[in-house]
Amino acid sequence: MIVLLSTLSFLLAFVAVLTITAFGGMFSEKSGTIALSLEGCMTFGAFSASVVMFLLPSSIPSGISALLVILTAIIGAGLYSLLLAVACITFKANQTLVGTALNILSTAVSVVLIKQMTRTEALPVGNSRLNFTRFYEIFNVDLFGIQGVKFNWLLLIVFALVPIVYLVIYKTRYGWRLSSCGENPSCADSLGIPVNKTRYIGVLLSGLFAGLGGLLLITMNAEWDFANGANGFGYLALAVLIFGQWKPLYVFLGAFVFSLFKTLSVIYPSIDFLANLGLSSYFYLALPYIVCLIVLVFTSKKNAGPKAAGQPYDKESSR
Repeated sequence: MIVLLSTLSFLLAFVAVLTITAFGGMFSEKSGTIALSLEGCMTFGAFSASVVMFLLPSSIPSGISALLVILTAIIGAGLYSLLLAVACITFKANQTLVGTALNILSTAVSVVLIKQMTRTEALPVGNSRLNFTRFYEIFNVDLFGIQGVKFNWLLLIVFALVPIVYLVIYKTRYGWRLSSCGENPSCADSLGIPVNKTRYIGVLLSGLFAGLGGLLLITMNAEWDFANGANGFGYLALAVLIFGQWKPLYVFLGAFVFSLFKTLSVIYPSIDFLANLGLSSYFYLALPYIVCLIVLVFTSKKNAGPKAAGQPYDKESSR
């Protein structure tokens, strides 16, 4: 029973991380900006939150501490995502190159600054790993009161956002405007929709959502090594977005497919059949990404994203 509940706990946590991050990418790409920087936004949001967790005194009540950490993660990642918006929307830079650069930059900045924070006489070069056991205990509770089986209550926020995101995309004026800017920005502009402003908001939302995903990811653990960035979850979330055809409910369901294999990489030692196979642990760690490649090879041709995604919009040249 404990193994089953642990498996369910990890599965739901991974689903939540991929879903909320993929939702962020959906807002960005539906507006017309490729969300390749999700990994970087997750990393920077997690880094921002970890700094607050490292510096906050234990005398501050747990509820206030948790709120400050959540706000820091969201705001930090949101501000970081604006680098993509400024470079690609205002200055019309190549979105793929900028997104890749931001992914690399976030990990580098996080490692350098954390090593400065953790530097001591005994360890003059510092450490890229931060421990936040206190916040692990704040964000995680025993599932059904069973010790050793944890449930991160941030999942409740993520799952509550699923119907909200669906309604925003399909039932609100903003959702319609967002989609029109990603499909036909010239037509949207002719209807009085501020294309670049709408795209800025879409990219900003991608950062806010990815920041929450990054926070959830690191609070599943009592410590995190920022040399690993977001451990590839940003790229998996992008794959989930493509697999889910940029549709909220499909994205949510698609997250279960990838999360199942991610969960397997964590709990396989507890399954006798898999443990007795004698396969390397690296195989199970690589399995989600192998499955990701296979799935995208067979499904990407049928998936049509927003037509204007990746194309800068110049109001003057479109006339």
